[in-house]
Amino acid sequence: MLLITSFNKELYELYGKRMVNEFSQYTDGSVSLIVLFESDVIPDIKLKSVEFVCFDSKDHREFILKFGHLHEARGLRIKIHNNNNVDLYQDYRYDAVRFSFKIFSLIQVIELKKPTSYFAWIDADLRCLKKFSQFELTHFFPESNQLMSYLGRDSFPKTGPYSECGFLGFNINHPLINEFLNKIAMIYLNGDIFKYEQWHDSWIWDQTRIEYERRNVYFKNISGKASNTEHPFINCDLGKFFDHLKGPERKKIGKSFDNDYIII
Repeated sequence: MLLITSFNKELYELYGKRMVNEFSQYTDGSVSLIVLFESDVIPDIKLKSVEFVCFDSKDHREFILKFGHLHEARGLRIKIHNNNNVDLYQDYRYDAVRFSFKIFSLIQVIELKKPTSYFAWIDADLRCLKKFSQFELTHFFPESNQLMSYLGRDSFPKTGPYSECGFLGFNINHPLINEFLNKIAMIYLNGDIFKYEQWHDSWIWDQTRIEYERRNVYFKNISGKASNTEHPFINCDLGKFFDHLKGPERKKIGKSFDNDYIII
């Protein structure tokens, strides 16, 4: 079983180093991690079941060349007040560049490693909580007739719910897996992402999934009863093995808040 993530030098020092060390400590060896490192030089670190690979995507370079110079594509928003004063602020929902690494990292690993069984994306801001094996993580992945598993949310945010994208599991043997992933990549490459209501990864993956569901392609929502929570990752069974440090405050204290956990 193969898990995939990515981060740069700054995030490696902030939480990536801790994440890979904990992963190596808690995996039984049947689950491996590949880190797409956003630099030409990978860290000088040797860990069981963890491999660093330099992020090297021609398509991602093309996306950055086309759109990376646009402040709007990096989440900069403008608000004009009634008195004509102007505020500039960052909004993660429109930071297309920040969230663009996920799809191109996945495609690079598929081309490089050619996985034949389960593989998944996991965010790098995870804490490992207990020992885990392929056997214990299998039920988080899609069934044989399903393309992808995801952490669905029904009521968060209230203004327009979208999934929590810290975990995405994939069925490499689904006949439409490559078409699906390439569809998302092309949304970035063609600039179609900027036609969407929001430009972050959860929104784009959700909208593409919904499009395929209309074609009678099956997906697996692993949130279960936690679909009505803000933080389904830690409130479904994944939370037995991992904590997901969403947002700067959780990263700062190194764990989720007590009130993130909902009795279901």
